[in-house]
Amino acid sequence: MSEALESDASLLVVVLDINASAWARSPLALDDALQQIVIFINAYLALKPSNQLVVLASTRQECRTLYPAEPGSISDSEDIRVYEQFRAADVAILSGVRSMLSDASGLDIQTQNDESEHSLISRALSKALCHINQMRSSTLDALWPRVLILSAGVDAASEYISLMNGIFAAQRMGVLIDVCKVAGAGDSVFLQQAAEISGGVYLRVDVRAGWSLLQTLLFSFLADHYTREVLYLPGNERTDFRAMCFCHKRVVDIGYVCSVCLSIFCQMAPVCSTCQTKFSIRSGRAEKPGTNGTQGTARTISQQL
Repeated sequence: MSEALESDASLLVVVLDINASAWARSPLALDDALQQIVIFINAYLALKPSNQLVVLASTRQECRTLYPAEPGSISDSEDIRVYEQFRAADVAILSGVRSMLSDASGLDIQTQNDESEHSLISRALSKALCHINQMRSSTLDALWPRVLILSAGVDAASEYISLMNGIFAAQRMGVLIDVCKVAGAGDSVFLQQAAEISGGVYLRVDVRAGWSLLQTLLFSFLADHYTREVLYLPGNERTDFRAMCFCHKRVVDIGYVCSVCLSIFCQMAPVCSTCQTKFSIRSGRAEKPGTNGTQGTARTISQQL
């Protein structure tokens, strides 16, 4: 891929994790965070007239595109004190978040457990990549895309496979994935790997220690591809590359890998639960049923991570 030029346009896809259960335990209120995020988005739009923006929001139940908004969903009233593009983005984001929280409030009240702090980040990432591919295909000019995930919840074991598929797809497309951990206890193992694999930046905002969300966003995530070449951005020295087993959805240090589909297991099993390959324990070879009653073989039975 060619190097970015100063005149090249950027495409920023912002993924907002607005899970109400996760934000309820955060020292930073969701309303205050949204106001700072909107300021950051306005700063990005003001950098270059050709910059493009997509904003997605994710809860435990759904993922929506907030901006660009559908035609007619924003009132045509004008405010001469606000730049029109800023007003359109601000109204679409804030009104969209309020609508999603209102729709999700009933279900969140009924389910108050650890699962309630999981958001559909993998679905939002897949949708972001679809937006990027569509906008790349619709222009002949150079467009440098990146995804910024503002995470508040915890890792969902059920999302590991789909999230890793999205991460590797982003790497193949040359899309940077930046992650700003705004709320929640501890770091996100999955999103750390997303930033490291794609070449992005992972940073956790410690509000209790006096960190400012807006300052972090402006200084660490506003720079485009061209500017990042001359900046020393925060690194990911503590990235956790441990994988999650497919059987119990637990992070493992040592596991077994199916030689056919590369599924990871924390315990030895006679049959792969993903591809149904039968392992021959004695011979150290894996047998997979073939056509007409025949059986095929795989190279190895397992591999330690």
